[in-house]
Amino acid sequence: MKLHYKIMIVMTTAIILVIGFISLVANHQLKASMELHMGSAASDLAVVIANLPDLGQMLSEQRDDGSIQGLIESLRILTRYQYIIIMDMDGIQYAYPYESGLYKPYKNGGEEDVLRDGRAYISADNNELISAIRAFHPIYYKDEQVGAVLVGLLTDEVQKENKAHRENIEYALVIGMVLGVILALYLAMNIKKSIFGLEPKEIALLVSERELILHSIEKGIIAIDQNGEVLICNKKSQMMLNLPMDEKCSVDHLSQTPIYSYMMDAIIRKMDIVNEQLFLPNQTRILISLCLMHDSSNQVIGAVASLENLTQVRALAEELTDYRHLVDSLRAQNHEFMNKLQTISGLLQLGEHEEVLDYIDTLASKNSRLNHLLSEHIRDNKIAGLLLTKYALFSENKIDFIIDQDSFVDGLPAELNAEEACSIIGNLLENAMDAVGQEEQRKIVIFMDSNQDHFIMEIYNSGPPVDEDILECIYEKGFSTKGGNRGYGLYLVRSIIENAEGIIDYVYDEGVRWYVNIPRDKSIDR
Repeated sequence: MKLHYKIMIVMTTAIILVIGFISLVANHQLKASMELHMGSAASDLAVVIANLPDLGQMLSEQRDDGSIQGLIESLRILTRYQYIIIMDMDGIQYAYPYESGLYKPYKNGGEEDVLRDGRAYISADNNELISAIRAFHPIYYKDEQVGAVLVGLLTDEVQKENKAHRENIEYALVIGMVLGVILALYLAMNIKKSIFGLEPKEIALLVSERELILHSIEKGIIAIDQNGEVLICNKKSQMMLNLPMDEKCSVDHLSQTPIYSYMMDAIIRKMDIVNEQLFLPNQTRILISLCLMHDSSNQVIGAVASLENLTQVRALAEELTDYRHLVDSLRAQNHEFMNKLQTISGLLQLGEHEEVLDYIDTLASKNSRLNHLLSEHIRDNKIAGLLLTKYALFSENKIDFIIDQDSFVDGLPAELNAEEACSIIGNLLENAMDAVGQEEQRKIVIFMDSNQDHFIMEIYNSGPPVDEDILECIYEKGFSTKGGNRGYGLYLVRSIIENAEGIIDYVYDEGVRWYVNIPRDKSIDR
């Protein structure tokens, strides 16, 4: 039976029984219950008032401009309480039912414990003039007690108010309370079992927190059960997948995207997925991680997928990479410049003035040729900047880096942006630098050409050939011969090239030569 049916049946039964008994008997213990209720209600209001946002600060500043009185009186007139008193640590009243008592010491007694010990309590005030139930509660500001609040309710007023109904309900309250407790316990046990021991407030808090978290995080979150029904789909996921934002995500919407079949396939194969790239029809690249959900018997009951827009991440990474390239280039150039200055200084000390001039002319000519080559032949600023950075880095590491003078880049294929091209070039050059690291002759040559049909790239290094035993594994994610958190470079390179419907291959010819070919038009035979 569903939970709401249980609640309806039990509550209806309880109401009928309570009303039936109330119509027959009266509760002779009304006074005790009433006073207990009065005390609890007064205590609750005292807690609320003590935690008003500005009250602690105003009381700590001992404002005598009537602001505290105005605040408390505006609250008191909305309640049934006869008096609410605010006092500081000296017992001086800053809020009082009558203005004549303002800024004077409290005289009725009973406030010593709350001011001395900071203890909240309920007490009776039975003097010659009035009989009341009072609730005391300390007031804090910045973790320091600055006073106390007293909430009082006159017993005579409440008894007078309830006198007309007392005789009819006195006995009914006792029996009704017993039945109510029994039924409440029965209902509570059933509810507790249904909601895993959580209180309703805890459930509401968990639900609100979950919704807030799901819709505020930058990643897309999608959850489906083993039948394919959508359990969770946050707003970020709907944005990534171009789903209607004004409608709740359903199977009809999600099944039109590749994510749905991807998740269902993972549930069928019972396999988790970590950091896989997926291309959407709108050319958006996302990173997906998928975790299967299991029940208590370890049966798969669904899957949760997290989606991250790699297009946006790469845009940010591109911006950060530009700064990194600039820093690397400046560091390498500074190191190289210091070496050149030391060379010039040594030649001058030896008196080789003519050789100094020849050395300077050689450096100037070399830099001029490089700058001319990059500015005239490589017309993409990001690629040119990357090559300049690598040139400085390789020079610092005593690697002969040659940019083929026949290279010419003027635009890229539609399926390949500058950031992706830089990722291909950067990873292949990094691998080339690792390959020649232990060689006596360390040489790297790059050639690029973007003609009307293809974007072609060749990168040669003088290192040893790739071991045939690992040839089939070099493109796998996480595979590396160097250990550590590496092995993603060639995997990323191949993913980018395959998405652009290009090819990558390598040959060994007195060194390793990598070859990349990406068509400008997908209809071109490669």
